[in-house]
Amino acid sequence: MLARFTACACLMLGLVLTQSASAQEVDRIAAVVNDEIITLQELNGRVLMALAFSAIPDSPDARRRVAPQVLRKVIDERLQMQEANRLKIVLSAAEIDQGIGMIEQQNRMPKGALLGSLARSGIDAQTARDQIRADLTWLRVSGRVLQPQVKIGEEEITDRLDTVKERQGRPEFLAAEIVLPVDNPSQEDDARKLGERLIEQLKTGAPFAALARQFSRAPTAGNGGSMGWLSEIALDEDLAGPLSQLSKGQTSPLIRTSSGFAIMMLIDSRIAGQVANPEDAQVTLSQMVLPVPPRDAPPKPELMARARQLTASVRSCPALEDLGRSLGSPVVGSLGTKRIGELDANLRRAVTNLPVNRASEPMDGTAGIQVVMVCSRQESTQITLPSREQVRRTIEDERLDMLARRYIRNLRRSAFIDIRS
Repeated sequence: MLARFTACACLMLGLVLTQSASAQEVDRIAAVVNDEIITLQELNGRVLMALAFSAIPDSPDARRRVAPQVLRKVIDERLQMQEANRLKIVLSAAEIDQGIGMIEQQNRMPKGALLGSLARSGIDAQTARDQIRADLTWLRVSGRVLQPQVKIGEEEITDRLDTVKERQGRPEFLAAEIVLPVDNPSQEDDARKLGERLIEQLKTGAPFAALARQFSRAPTAGNGGSMGWLSEIALDEDLAGPLSQLSKGQTSPLIRTSSGFAIMMLIDSRIAGQVANPEDAQVTLSQMVLPVPPRDAPPKPELMARARQLTASVRSCPALEDLGRSLGSPVVGSLGTKRIGELDANLRRAVTNLPVNRASEPMDGTAGIQVVMVCSRQESTQITLPSREQVRRTIEDERLDMLARRYIRNLRRSAFIDIRS
């Protein structure tokens, strides 16, 4: 690999990435990637954006701490874009806009809010667009180059199904990752300190996906670090243990792996092969029926709206029954415990996804306007096997992730990378 990392690179970054940096300084070269340069001005913008996305307070010390990892990510992006150019893969402006919209949705931001919030932090919108373009372009490159290499045979699918059968009843994890590689010993301290700082930010509420996009150097970074559903045997030994100790929504401590550091988040967990069958759930129901006046009754939509307003704030079955009695309901009380599949069609639709202690939408019944509530619910689960097509897609995703990691590693090894003083 033709790469040279100068000893004074970190000193240079610490000097320049301060709030008092002059225009002459930020126009200097931060790094050369093959025949392309990364200026200190570009790097400074990305550092500011990383701090903004990560909710890390901006300060000279914070900039110095995150700059080396941000620079390595920008170098990876430049390598990825060079590969895309070689393959003549170019994304349209509309595709970049769509990617921005997806990030806004994932962070529960209104449409158009992302670039506006960055502008208020003094960050050029083009900086964000460039990063999103690099992430999306790399997904396109990986799909074009790597997808044809993935050939899944029927025997392999059968073997995986046999493994799935053996794993039934064992835990599976929906996980996300932040990966901070250590390519040489000189990077160890910086990577560890950055990982510790990211964990501090996660504890204060910084979004995991935002940190992954800005700092992780795994192929999953563009997707907010999401790894999909994994079994213990599909995880590296370094990660399986810490992940199995987490509760839903928790993040791990900083994990030292064979290739660097990692932070894991457990999004959800389940038992392999076990799925809920809504039809078999047992629900205890309560109801009240509001009679419709035989004469001079308001229009039915108006009556439905009144019933909805009256029951919107009711949060228990006894409270629903008390309300019904106070309103003179002729039909009020428990419907008993029933299997959802045994209910009539209207009632089944009303309660299948109805949270416990929440009034249903009013229903037009023969005796009047009916409102029901689920007092308790006992879910029923069954063990099912995935289809052969689902298994095929799972193996493909695993293979593509492995090939993508190897792809970028090979690009790094064959590149000329010069971090300037």
